[in-house]
Amino acid sequence: MGRKISIKERVATEAAQDIIKRTTNQSVKAQMVRLLFDSDAREKARADTHAQQRQKRSQNRELDEMRSQRESLKGELQSKETLTTSLEADHKKEMALLKEKLACLQKSFGQLEEQKFAASESSRKASEQLSAVASYLAHPKCDRRILCGYLREQNVTESETGALHVIVSDKSLSKEQRRKLALDTARDHKEARNQQPLKQFVDNVKAEFGFTKDEDLEPDCVRGYRDKACDDPVFLVKLATRLEDTSTQRREWAADMLRLFYGWTNLDVPGLERPHWDREAFFKAIGALRKRSIEEVERNLQTEIQTAIEKKRSKEDWQVLVKNDNQRARPLREAAAAGDIDALCELRDYRQCSNCAHVSHNDRTRQGHCHHCGRMYSGSQPMEWSPVVKLADVPYCLGLFPCIKTGV
Repeated sequence: MGRKISIKERVATEAAQDIIKRTTNQSVKAQMVRLLFDSDAREKARADTHAQQRQKRSQNRELDEMRSQRESLKGELQSKETLTTSLEADHKKEMALLKEKLACLQKSFGQLEEQKFAASESSRKASEQLSAVASYLAHPKCDRRILCGYLREQNVTESETGALHVIVSDKSLSKEQRRKLALDTARDHKEARNQQPLKQFVDNVKAEFGFTKDEDLEPDCVRGYRDKACDDPVFLVKLATRLEDTSTQRREWAADMLRLFYGWTNLDVPGLERPHWDREAFFKAIGALRKRSIEEVERNLQTEIQTAIEKKRSKEDWQVLVKNDNQRARPLREAAAAGDIDALCELRDYRQCSNCAHVSHNDRTRQGHCHHCGRMYSGSQPMEWSPVVKLADVPYCLGLFPCIKTGV
């Protein structure tokens, strides 16, 4: 009948069915049938009651689960609401911070625009000033006094480092001059030495000489001057003449130092065939030599270098130099006539040819002739050099102008 039958019910049903089959008494059969129907109805009612109870318990369990889920959902909802509130507060804070940052960025952008405009304006003014200075230098009436006054009005900052930036651009410097300039830069301008264009200049000079360190830029004579061996000219002679056992390089170095520091070049030491007192007199004369100062040594070296350069100059090179001298002297004479003491002092280094009236610097007047007209000191038409500024033209020094030296 679609429901679950217990064992007891099954046994009773089978017994009733068996009685029905066996008995011939209709009354008994009818009674058994009624019992079977009643039993089935009772069992069905009882099964329905059990089913209803199970369904009710199941519904109660589901209801309890739903209540539990509802409480859990309430807790989650409360947690979500708390989280939402916290997120909204954080969002408001972040929005406030973003607005503040945006305002700062807008302010910074405005400042950058102002700085960019100021830098552009400054660059334009600097370019105009540089153009004005370059144009004035190229003008035939260029006056150093006026140029200095103009630069002072422009509040131009003067510095040795700035001057070096221009000096290193001079392509006419000799190899030794470049080394000295590189040494001065590395030694006296250490911060600027690692900035362009000075860094490139120093590195190029080191590569040109094959040096690896900045210290190597120091001239050999300066390093040699500190060598204790150079304090004894007799010892230097012994090194240079093999009386002391040493290398060939050391012998050449000793001869060079002896010439630079003591002006001694005679290395013919009296041999054993000569009297003993000849050798003694020779070494005594050397021992009495005075060691030159390092300044004197450097001046002599510079003179040697200058002489070597002058020997290599062509006639055309000399003519260009003296032409530049004459152009430089023209504004100096005008400034000196107007009372410029600096110009007057600088003119003392110039001489004028008695034949062509051309003005040249003292450095160009030592060859015995004028490089402009070609006249010589001697001959059928000799020339003479006369000073552009005479001593009587120079005012007496009262301590107001340190550039003027009395007795010159």
